[in-house]
Amino acid sequence: MRTRGTLLALGALLFTFSALAQEKKPKEEKYLDPIDTKVPHVGTDKAVKYDYDIVYVRAKRAGDKTHKRFFTDFSSPVTMEPGADLMLLHPDGKEEVLVAGGDGSVTDPVISFDGEWCYYVLLHNMQKASQWNPPKQGGDIYKIHLKTKKVVKLTNQKFSPNLGAANWSSDYRKSEPGKSHFEYGVYNMGPCPLPGGRLAFTSNRDGFRPAKGYPAICLQLFVMDDRDTDLPDDATPINLEKIGHHNLAGALHPVVLADGRIMYSTLESQGARSDILWGIWTINPDGTN
Repeated sequence: MRTRGTLLALGALLFTFSALAQEKKPKEEKYLDPIDTKVPHVGTDKAVKYDYDIVYVRAKRAGDKTHKRFFTDFSSPVTMEPGADLMLLHPDGKEEVLVAGGDGSVTDPVISFDGEWCYYVLLHNMQKASQWNPPKQGGDIYKIHLKTKKVVKLTNQKFSPNLGAANWSSDYRKSEPGKSHFEYGVYNMGPCPLPGGRLAFTSNRDGFRPAKGYPAICLQLFVMDDRDTDLPDDATPINLEKIGHHNLAGALHPVVLADGRIMYSTLESQGARSDILWGIWTINPDGTN
């Protein structure tokens, strides 16, 4: 009888849990009322001392009911909606367009140590861009002098794959019979100025395949010398060096620390049964530690 009573009690408990599970959950509350976008000028708050310009990226919204990829992220690090501009906001509230996105988009802005320059990435053509097959036009790193508006192009669309890995076409991009080529462009992303006139960035210029096929391209960590003149289309950046040899699934957003180390995020799940997990790493600019 004790066993039967235990079974009856267990059955009643399971029935109770089942009944609770079938109860209708309250609908998620949605906030669809119009948003007040009339932001008061920062000067109205006397406690805030604001006497400097702010650089930011401005992208058009599509409304609350339309989902669009307005910014690059870890799953789609080189594609976003077209038309995002590089903007300059002055303390008096006036805005200035520094670089128009046009058919492409601007992303990854960062200011130089002396405050004179803004480094940024221009994705050349984001019209009908697909995260699984990024456009052939690619993306490049530039810098703009904030006072004179002088623009310098720091990277180009030159691939540099392992010559022994495939029978490559003449420029690695053209479709030639019996030859291998890349369907997408070179994506130079995430500029980060370093002490000593160097620049860290991520790029797929070596043409590696992501270990998990995700994201669509493999961004690895590089360093190069900064420059004050445009990089020719057929030239290699000065003192270019790949320091992220293990970043086979995409290094993102390098930043420099006070002690000179580079901190960045990367998907380092290389095993066949590994999960898609991101971590934060540090490395010296010369690739050690």
